[in-house]
Amino acid sequence: MCYFSLMILYMAMSIFSTLVLKLYLDTFLNRVTGIMSMVGWLPFFIWQFLTETGYFPENITLSFTFLTIVLVGLIEYIGPLWKRCVFPVVYLAIWMLLEGTVDFSVRYLSGSVETEFLMISVISKILLFLLILGIRQFAKKTGIGKEPYGGGMVFMILPIIGMILYHTLYQLLQALYVNQAEIGVWMLLAAVALICLNLSFYPVYMQLVNDFHIKRNTHFYIKQMELFRQEKAMEEAAAMEIRELRHDMRQHLIFLGELLENGDLEVAQDTLTELIGETGKRGRLESRTGNKVVDSMINHVWKTAVELEIKFHADIAPLPELSIQDADLCVLLGNAFDNALEASKLVENGRKEIWIAIRYTKGLLFIQIKNTYAGEVKLSADKKILSCKAESGHGFGLFSMKRITEKYHGRLDIKPDDEIFIVEILIHC
Repeated sequence: MCYFSLMILYMAMSIFSTLVLKLYLDTFLNRVTGIMSMVGWLPFFIWQFLTETGYFPENITLSFTFLTIVLVGLIEYIGPLWKRCVFPVVYLAIWMLLEGTVDFSVRYLSGSVETEFLMISVISKILLFLLILGIRQFAKKTGIGKEPYGGGMVFMILPIIGMILYHTLYQLLQALYVNQAEIGVWMLLAAVALICLNLSFYPVYMQLVNDFHIKRNTHFYIKQMELFRQEKAMEEAAAMEIRELRHDMRQHLIFLGELLENGDLEVAQDTLTELIGETGKRGRLESRTGNKVVDSMINHVWKTAVELEIKFHADIAPLPELSIQDADLCVLLGNAFDNALEASKLVENGRKEIWIAIRYTKGLLFIQIKNTYAGEVKLSADKKILSCKAESGHGFGLFSMKRITEKYHGRLDIKPDDEIFIVEILIHC
C-alpha cells in the first residue's frame, strides 16, 4: 500500500476512534457548548493518528491514551467530576483489553509470534464499536444514561488495577514461558476475564442508581405521610374553629341584639369591626382539589413559602380521580416544589415569588410552576437544562421528574428566562 493511501487509512481510523469515543461518552455525559466543544478532542485525535502511523513503547502509548481520554471527559463534558473521569477510564480499559484479546487470538490461531499491528487495530476498533452499541442499548433500556448520581471516584480503581495487572502478567509470563502459544492462551483468558469484570461496572452502576431512586422516593413517601398527618390536623383544627365560631357567634349576636335594642349604635359598630378583624386573622390557604396528594403538597409549599417570606400564588382547579400513582405524583410535585423553594430562597428580598397552576382537562394533567431565581442556568449541547449556578437545586430533581413524565407518556418542559424559571408538566392520567 502506497504512503498516501496509508495516511488516508490512518486518518480514517483516527476519526473512527474519535467518533466511537464520542458515541460512548454522549451516552452518559452532557456535552459543553461553544469553543470548548472542540478543544478537548484535538489531543485525543492527534495522539490516535500518531499511534497509527508510528510505533511507541507500550507504556508510553497507554499513558498518553489515558491522559487524552480523561482530558476529553474533563473538557468536553459537564457533570459530576467522578463521571467525567470514571467512564473514560472504563472505556480505555475495555479498549485495551479488546486489543489484547484480538492480538493473542490471532497469535494463537496463526501460530505466529508477530502479528500485524494494522489488522489488530482495525479488528479491535470494530469490536469496540459493536460493544459500545450494546452498552448504549443497555443504558437506554435501564435508564441509567445521564443520571447525576450513583457512584464515585472509587470506580476508577478497578479498571486501572486491571490494566496494570494485565501488563504485569504479560511480563511475568514472558519470564516463565518460552512457548509463545502458552503465553497467548493465558493472556487471552486474562483479557476476556478482565473485560467481563469491567463490563460488570454498568450493572453495578445501574443498581446504585436504582438504590438512590428508592432512597429518594422513600424520603418523599415519609414526607408525604407527614403531610397527610398535617393535613388531617388542619382539617380537625378547622372543624374545631368552626364549632368555636358558631358558639362565639351566638353570644356575639345576643350581645349585638341587646346593644341595638338599647340604641348603643357606636358600641355595636365597634364590636362588629372587632369581629371582622378576628375573622380575617383566621384566613389561610387551604387547597381543596379533592386529591389528597395535591392538597397536602400545596398546603405544605404555601406554609413553607410564608415562613421564607416568599410571595405565593396558586391557581388550582378541582381535580377528578387521577390514574397516576400517588407515589409518582408525590415525587413529581415534591421535586418541582422543592426546586422552586430552593431557588427562590436565593433571590433578594422583595423579589421572592412562586406561581403554581394546576389544571385537568380531557385526560391530561397540566402543572405549571414558576419562580424567580438568581444565577445562571446551564444548558447541554442539546439545549437541555443541567443545573443553575449558586446551588439553586433545579438540576438534581429534574431527572426524577423526567423519568415520571415519560412513564405516563407525558412531557416536561423547562423555560428559563432572565428572571423567571418555568417548569411545565403535561401527563396522561
